[in-house]
Amino acid sequence: MANVRDVISFEVLRNLRKKTFWYASLAPPFLILAIIGISHASSQSSSNASQQQAANIAKSSKIAVLDETGIINKQALAQSHIATEPSKQAGISAIKRGTLGAFIYYPKDVSSAGIQVYAQDKGISNPTPYNGVATGLLVGSAKVAAATAVHDSQIVQILENSPGVTATTYKHGKRTNDAAAIIVPGIFMVAFLALIVLQTYLMITSTTEEKENRTAEMLLTSIRSRSLIAGKILSLFVLGLVQLLVIAAAFVVAYVLFRHHITLPEGVSLGHIPFDPKAATFGAMFFVGGIVLFTGFLVGFGSLFPSAQEAGRYVGLAMISALLPIYAIGYIINSSHSLIVNVFTYFPLTAPTTLLIRNAIGTVSVGQALTAFAVVGLSAVLAIAFAMKAFRYGAMEYGRRIGIKELLR
Repeated sequence: MANVRDVISFEVLRNLRKKTFWYASLAPPFLILAIIGISHASSQSSSNASQQQAANIAKSSKIAVLDETGIINKQALAQSHIATEPSKQAGISAIKRGTLGAFIYYPKDVSSAGIQVYAQDKGISNPTPYNGVATGLLVGSAKVAAATAVHDSQIVQILENSPGVTATTYKHGKRTNDAAAIIVPGIFMVAFLALIVLQTYLMITSTTEEKENRTAEMLLTSIRSRSLIAGKILSLFVLGLVQLLVIAAAFVVAYVLFRHHITLPEGVSLGHIPFDPKAATFGAMFFVGGIVLFTGFLVGFGSLFPSAQEAGRYVGLAMISALLPIYAIGYIINSSHSLIVNVFTYFPLTAPTTLLIRNAIGTVSVGQALTAFAVVGLSAVLAIAFAMKAFRYGAMEYGRRIGIKELLR
């Protein structure tokens, strides 16, 4: 136990002192903050510029319409200084001559044929607001016509503003909130995928440094391979938690800076997040089991190679295995009993992600969860045993890769 503790202390401190570890840990949070900030600033700037541009062009350009529907309000045309054209061809000809900035044609069957706008080209960086003007004029006129024809003010209000919808769901006689209930178990899923993305390279190359420095044999003379691999796996877990805390801090900062511009799903309040002990427990089990499984497998796989460069070529395979269920998320959500979902649920390398998704959306039963966790747990034990044997045999091979068949002899 003391040897394992020494390995953990050494590995954690060694990586915490590396600039590359902090570069890899701090880059995602800074990118998250930068993307959110730039996106917000760009959205605000684009919206303001678009509104100002629309107002300027609409005021300075001469607009004419031809209304065959009889819906367009004549008073609205007069107030907006919009002229009328006797025919569609006359309006198009005026656009070609340059005497009109825009010509809007409302065909008789506008609901099926749509509105047709003919305008002067202002360039891609200076889009015209005529589409919005055309739609707004028709919708506004339709509302006025409806208000005139119908004496029920509620009908007009419904046309102007669609009423919100509040859904209340129940499960086992108790009120539930599906959107908010996903948050707690969903955190484990996001944390798992974040660690896989951030730490896959570190996992697969964690033992190659000793081989490249020719210190692997000396290590095995003073410490058992079991203690060394256990210490490395636990140290990777600790380093992963450090990276998750850094990312979580970035999200907290982003929320503090941009909370007034963040729209949460309907019915979700950060002040009241439901906590389901069963979902949280299964989430923690799948998270830990999945991390141990992938870490053991990748540490062992990396031990077969003589250098970090050669081992690093296979990082993509591990990431694909973990992320593959994301591409089948439609099946996981809507067809939880389909063959592909069952395969992903019980196949060791896809099981953690699949189980975390199914646990978050509530489509995995207690029996399925325990059975699949047993598969993940057994696979994790075998992965750790594989890592120990791979490092023990690979430590003596500095110039070549150890084959799987050779290892199993």
